[in-house]
Amino acid sequence: MDKITKIGTEFLRSLCQIGRLCIHPEEAYRKSYSEYLFAGVIIPCLTYLFFALNLGIERLSFLSSATGLKTTLLVFFGIIVGAVTVAALSAIAYVTGRVSNKKVNGFRFVGCVEYSFGIALIIELIGLITRLITHANTTSSFGVLGIFVALVSVFRCLQTITGAPKHICACFAAVGGILTMLGLNILFFASF
Repeated sequence: MDKITKIGTEFLRSLCQIGRLCIHPEEAYRKSYSEYLFAGVIIPCLTYLFFALNLGIERLSFLSSATGLKTTLLVFFGIIVGAVTVAALSAIAYVTGRVSNKKVNGFRFVGCVEYSFGIALIIELIGLITRLITHANTTSSFGVLGIFVALVSVFRCLQTITGAPKHICACFAAVGGILTMLGLNILFFASF
């Protein structure tokens, strides 16, 4: 029984640490987060998974050509778009740090970007649950809001960590927003 209690305590401690990193993703840059690397990789993928699942359920309700297989493919594609978006945002942020002559550790900054999707994950999950309960169209409201909350969080991390001038960070936000919208449009208009 003592071993189960110890495992439960460690799990709750890790969950609290992951939650704190999601609220303050810039802490992932300052700490060695190798213990939480798996959670950081999963968070953005789950965020896009819930977004794509919400979109797939919406398509099932009004498109006669939509099927369960097409929805499953859309969800899988959402996971890939999430991973690619995180990589692209991390690369842009790394280049932004270099342009502003600030030394940025690219691998650690990837952790900041990953944990920036924590609040967005909760928003996407709330949107999906609301959709399942009320059958309301929540894809555009909760879905897009969640993804852009993540983008704002990444922007905040970049400004905090690099201390880059606001105009350079604004350029990052514009390019990051364009890439994020491109990823969302790929999901919206994917003809599976």
